[in-house]
Amino acid sequence: MADWRRDVVRASGFRCTPIPFADSQEWRFMDGILRHRTRGFFAVGGLRVTSRRPELDGQEQLILLQPETAINGFLIRRGAAGTEVLFQGRLEPGNVEAMQLAPTVQSTEANYKRLHGGGATAFLDWFTTDRAPIVYDELQSEEATRYYGKYNRNVVVDVTGHDVGELPSTYRWFDLDAIREFATASNVLNTDARSVLSGIDWQHLHPTPFGEHADGTFGGALRRSWLAAPDRDEATDADVLGWLTRLRVRSSPRQEVVPISELENWVLEPDVIREHETRLGFCARQYRVEAEGREIRAWDQPLIDSHGVGRLTLVLQHRAGVLRFLVKASHEIGFLEGVQCAASITIVPGEHPDATDRVESRLREIVRDPDQATLVAACRQSEEGGRFYQDENDYEIVALDPAVEIPNSPHYRWLTLAQIRRLMPIPGTFAMEFRGVLALLLRWL
Repeated sequence: MADWRRDVVRASGFRCTPIPFADSQEWRFMDGILRHRTRGFFAVGGLRVTSRRPELDGQEQLILLQPETAINGFLIRRGAAGTEVLFQGRLEPGNVEAMQLAPTVQSTEANYKRLHGGGATAFLDWFTTDRAPIVYDELQSEEATRYYGKYNRNVVVDVTGHDVGELPSTYRWFDLDAIREFATASNVLNTDARSVLSGIDWQHLHPTPFGEHADGTFGGALRRSWLAAPDRDEATDADVLGWLTRLRVRSSPRQEVVPISELENWVLEPDVIREHETRLGFCARQYRVEAEGREIRAWDQPLIDSHGVGRLTLVLQHRAGVLRFLVKASHEIGFLEGVQCAASITIVPGEHPDATDRVESRLREIVRDPDQATLVAACRQSEEGGRFYQDENDYEIVALDPAVEIPNSPHYRWLTLAQIRRLMPIPGTFAMEFRGVLALLLRWL
């Protein structure tokens, strides 16, 4: 993987350089919003929200606007040695190390309709026709602290027995052993790949998930949680969905897209859109990009640039003999639903939160105490490089000692892995960040 990445990046002549907005060949401010000349791809504008929740009511910020649904799709094939997945070594302007492993197709509608005037999207027809069976097809959300109402079509097509043709140099098939290794490696699997691999039924990757692990091991505990019957749940699926519904009703956000100039705390300068007073910890800049091997060789675009590393910690604990995961109801400005389930501790890049929830405050103390918690898996992963400039999160899975008690909170629920898998197909239930950190579990698949 390292040699291949180095060769692809070298051959691409990759460059990413900040430029003033006035030097852009493709983007301009229209009605106070930064847009592509075609009005396609995405835009950068302002978002204002009113809500019944005091911490959301009146909040406003810079936001990415991308109403079109992108395709994040993998081709898989099955053979005597198991399942293989076709990855794209994707060069993105904001990727740490330039190239990361992406889905076979990772494309906005504007891209695959070629509004940029460039080449066709490789392998697209497998996801837009019925040439082969679709084994997974869902709408899933993207980061709502940076996007307003963004959803992607996560899809997997089984091409076993079909000839997909010769692979371009930036594509490779990888088996499950490789995916296990990539799952906990820093800046290898991009966020869209993690999202799709978290959502697919893992039996498409391995016929008996976690079945190779003995009792008494972490993998064995995952298998018992994966197979846990609904009568072992602390709350039924209906109760969990009802909990989310009640929180959404209490929040009832109403968002309004506004010109950037109407945002009180945001300033438009020749080469940056930034906060006047640092609160959220990010800005937007324009970049000129060169990358041979993409649909178009050179372009420019805006990217979000955050001022710190985020943290996504998924806490688990043996409770009543079953491994359970602590999920948090997260209220984010860009969620259409107002609330989705996030990782136990979710701190986005640039954020310096003041924890007021007693569970969250206690969790932050416990997970760093070796007498109460054990780090199970970790890696660092940059946000999707097509919209974010080297913004990174520390992904962690932390096991609490069974004796540790967590106070009850209206914003948290304990779920088995089986329950997470049952609820995952429901759009808007689990946030992008949750799916990203959950992908660490692929290490034991």
